[in-house]
Amino acid sequence: MNLKVQNLYRHVRGCPNIEYYEADRIQNKRDLMATDTAIENAMACCDCARQTARTLVEEAALRALQLGEQDVRVTLNFIRDIVHKMGCRPGQRLLVLISPGFLSISPEATLEKSQVLDMAAQSNVIISALDARGLYSTLLDAGERGGNSSIAARTESQLHASSMTLNEDVMAELADGTGGTFFHNSNDLEGGFHALTTVPAYVYLLELSLQNVKQDGSYHTLKVKVDHDGLTLKARLGYFAPKQSKPKDERAVSTPARV
Repeated sequence: MNLKVQNLYRHVRGCPNIEYYEADRIQNKRDLMATDTAIENAMACCDCARQTARTLVEEAALRALQLGEQDVRVTLNFIRDIVHKMGCRPGQRLLVLISPGFLSISPEATLEKSQVLDMAAQSNVIISALDARGLYSTLLDAGERGGNSSIAARTESQLHASSMTLNEDVMAELADGTGGTFFHNSNDLEGGFHALTTVPAYVYLLELSLQNVKQDGSYHTLKVKVDHDGLTLKARLGYFAPKQSKPKDERAVSTPARV
């Protein structure tokens, strides 16, 4: 009951209020609906002309994007360091991640997430995760709604719902990719803690040779199947093929995958 979230890079509500997911849609995805919604909200809260509101939105989106990317980078690097240190310890290694979730939507975050999975497989560490939000709603509350048109309000609600759902993806992938359990969408957090201490019945470490894979630093999806009924299979979703260096003697490279 004493667990509290302490974000190192905390988002502070302002005018306009742009969060990380919305900032990514505006700056990186060039989402016109997200941009127009943010401009309408800015015009309502600062009582300014549209061009002034557009400038405020662009500046706020850039700040939110930088803050969000830094937060995700520090979080994933911290998890990777913990996994590395646990790999040096004797006995069974189980890391329980308790978090309200965070977004990993940039290519850099996807790479860092893949590195955490690599480290966990190499260090024989199982990661289980608990969504500290419990049973949550994706609806905006009264304090989060902007003063805008019905179309903009609908877009704002859709962006908020997408962000809330995507927040849990990284925890689910870390758990599935290491043989752990992801407990979410439930207020029975005590039961969740008990569930997370249960280790999987079988854990296999598969190594995939990258000799026939183009090593260009791109992300490759993985799909693992078992020819047996009545089993629940969890495995990582993909991996990065590292860019090939130019040594004098070329050696085969493999990537570990926990199943």
